[in-house]
Amino acid sequence: MPIFALATSPGISGLAVVRLSGTGSLNIAKKITKKNKLRPRIANFTNFYDLSNCLIDKGIYIFFPGPNSYTGDDVIEFHLHGSNAVINCFLKNLSKFKNCRLAKPGEFSQIALLNKKINLLQAEALIDLINSETEIQRVHALKMMSDDTTRLYENLRSEIIKILSNYEAVIDFSEDDVQDNIFIQNRSKLLKLKHKIDEIIKKGENTEKIRDGFTIAIVGPPNSGKSSLMNRLIQREASIVSKIPGTTRDVIEASIMLNGYLVKFLDTAGIRKAENIIEKKGIELTNKLLKNSDLKIFIFDYSKPIPNNFLNLFDQRSIILLNKIDLSSKQKFKNLLKLNEIKISVKKNLGIEKLLKLISRKIISNFKIEKDSVTSRLRHQKSLINASLLISNCLKKSKISEIDIAAEDLRLAARSLGEIVGSVNVEEVLDNIFRDFCIGK
Repeated sequence: MPIFALATSPGISGLAVVRLSGTGSLNIAKKITKKNKLRPRIANFTNFYDLSNCLIDKGIYIFFPGPNSYTGDDVIEFHLHGSNAVINCFLKNLSKFKNCRLAKPGEFSQIALLNKKINLLQAEALIDLINSETEIQRVHALKMMSDDTTRLYENLRSEIIKILSNYEAVIDFSEDDVQDNIFIQNRSKLLKLKHKIDEIIKKGENTEKIRDGFTIAIVGPPNSGKSSLMNRLIQREASIVSKIPGTTRDVIEASIMLNGYLVKFLDTAGIRKAENIIEKKGIELTNKLLKNSDLKIFIFDYSKPIPNNFLNLFDQRSIILLNKIDLSSKQKFKNLLKLNEIKISVKKNLGIEKLLKLISRKIISNFKIEKDSVTSRLRHQKSLINASLLISNCLKKSKISEIDIAAEDLRLAARSLGEIVGSVNVEEVLDNIFRDFCIGK
């Protein structure tokens, strides 16, 4: 069944690309272009017609015959003028062809996966590349897409399967003398394999933050300057600033690029005794974010005493700010001197540059990211951890009566590694991956 979609961003532009793929796509393209033969892999200038032979537009088509195409099926790209009228007319015309329908989000890439043009790891890296906002994200996504990364996981899996075959040979031919030494013969190989996997796990501990960004919760009492600080950091008005306590009831999120890293600031509800159920829910959400955020910025009014209930929330990932130092009325709080608090004035833009430098240092010190990491998602980490654990279980076996269980440990370890690139059945993760794609990819 042919599928189609706009492959470029919607809106007015000089150029728009519509992608068509699937069985029957070639015949549809011939009717639209009025060409009996489409020359492959050449940019061909032509007229585009609807089913009533009325001219839609003039543009270029490129025909990519399957299986040597992105999806593995016939693919035709139509390059049109990027007006909404032209695009809508062209898409409406395609929908009139029998069994030709609009593609679902990520369906082109999903078909490419099913046709073995890309693997699961590369499909995930592709969406990461499309969504990349920083140079670090771009470079890491390309690394994950490379054949070298796929080959690394496939080689690890192959090594496990080779050892597994030795175990299975003993099971099938139990009278063979080799059975007595099977565990000793393969122990060093398994230890090396486990070491390689553990190294990948260690280097990939924080790589998910490259894609998702570092979350920093801004927390404090009402009217301490949380929303003003948020707006100052992102240099635009994202949060409502008001003298009325409890203005922020939901979490406001905004991002900036800081030294190549994506940093997400969360403006939270002021922590105090809630006066209504909506404010109470906002404060509950704030407490939850405190546990899950990578860093926490506690901001207090320099002219007011600091509530004692905040002191037990501080840890090594906390930054303490004393705001409104421009006010004439000031107090010094001896109980904060050991926490390296920063004195700032959001209103006067004092101390903000120092704060940004401290955030950068804390990100680097608390979330070390290895440049040669080959994981990017929690899914990868879980599969690697599971494989390492299963190899450890196998290494604990030393009696021939345990050979069946040891072989099963290796079988499951190989499966765990296979799940990363999609070498085994991973239907349960496909929907979660491709729903994040845009339509037309």
